[in-house]
Amino acid sequence: MKRLAYLAVLSLCLAATAVRAQAPTRAKRFTNDDVIGMVQAGLSDDVIIAKIRSESAAGAGVALFDTSVDGLKALKAAHVSDAVIKVMIDPAPPPAPIVAAAAAITVDPNLPPPEVGVYWKDGASFSLIEGQAIAQTKVGGRAGSYFTDGIRNQHWDAYLDGPTSPNIVKDRRPDFYFYVPDGYDSSDYTLISLNKKGNRREFQIGSFGGVSGGKTGVKRDKEVVFKAQHVGIRTYHVTLTDDLKPGEYAFFMATGMSETMAGAKGGNRSGGAATGRVYDFSIPE
Repeated sequence: MKRLAYLAVLSLCLAATAVRAQAPTRAKRFTNDDVIGMVQAGLSDDVIIAKIRSESAAGAGVALFDTSVDGLKALKAAHVSDAVIKVMIDPAPPPAPIVAAAAAITVDPNLPPPEVGVYWKDGASFSLIEGQAIAQTKVGGRAGSYFTDGIRNQHWDAYLDGPTSPNIVKDRRPDFYFYVPDGYDSSDYTLISLNKKGNRREFQIGSFGGVSGGKTGVKRDKEVVFKAQHVGIRTYHVTLTDDLKPGEYAFFMATGMSETMAGAKGGNRSGGAATGRVYDFSIPE
């Protein structure tokens, strides 16, 4: 009987041990003290934040932080950074950034590249005509104004160095394209014939004095008529109504006006000179 009683007690002990072995062990909670200990150990904020988020994701009640006012004061006193404290308050990771797919830019082979400039359609390709800002001007008509005591006006001339342009256009009636700056259109361009004067090419951009006072802009008799058709965003197709004679030409894009002389003797000397960019080219013989 004693032996049977002993075996019964032993069986109960073994059963209890098995139950305890199978029961889940309660995890140690992750608290403010653990965070403070990690800070004191010299771990970086990135490591501490990763640990906080890992423990928080393990299940409810695993990470239990005191983020009351007193708890926050204690954390700051322990030199826990604001970045770590923010994650203790809200351990959820930030949402992934939304990356917008870049819109594909389709380049039409029948149009010039989308870069501001004047282009000559040379067969199947586009040749850029280099532009330059008006940087050199001179006064003309001084003698006529002097001998008429100011009745005849004087004029401002812009000039380009060199007897011919480096931009050679071989067609007598070429096709051009404008890709205009933002806020401009084809009406801001004028095609003009340039005067050759020694080792330079020039054109009038304003006048002053004389009985008619001052004017701004190019001379009408130097303008060459063209038609412009809008064919794309900020893009115009330019065609000529007549063939061009051999010589020097330029598209002039006016960008403003600068005042010139005023109040001189011999008539009204006030006037202006246009400013802008010049896209010059040469039509060879």
